[in-house]
Amino acid sequence: MKDKIPNKERKKAKIRDATQKRRVRKLTLKGCLTAIVIAVMVRQIFMANYENVFMCGLTLVLFAVPLFIDRKLGIDIPPGLEAVVLCFIFAAEILGEVDSFYTRIKHWDTMLHTVNGFLMAAVGFALVDIFNRSEKFAFKLSPFFLAVVAFCFSMTIGVLWEFFEFSMDVI
Repeated sequence: MKDKIPNKERKKAKIRDATQKRRVRKLTLKGCLTAIVIAVMVRQIFMANYENVFMCGLTLVLFAVPLFIDRKLGIDIPPGLEAVVLCFIFAAEILGEVDSFYTRIKHWDTMLHTVNGFLMAAVGFALVDIFNRSEKFAFKLSPFFLAVVAFCFSMTIGVLWEFFEFSMDVI
């Protein structure tokens, strides 16, 4: 019985260490991207380009969304998914809007739409997987159903986004 207690403590310590390493990786990427966004924001302030200052502020708010989801809703976002989301936000808002990649790079919009499709499929899969692992629900979903839901979620978000883009272009 005495031998099992140190093993349990070692397992808890390994889990704690892995969690700490994951937090450091997340903070490193998020910290670097945040520092770049703040530097761009300061530059835009000096250039008196206040629309881009707003875009930088919006980007910083969007960077805080995964932390809000984790702390307030208790949903642990997979670190790889969070990293891709942060990079996508940075690519769309800072590179695309502030640095004008949408006009300077021919297929920037197409590339972001493609990445967004895969990203939304991953988000849909992660959401269903979280529900699947939850103890609140009494059913378990098949992998095929998970794939179908992820695909449908991705397509729905894509269509809603296109409606939004169209309405912004018309207005």
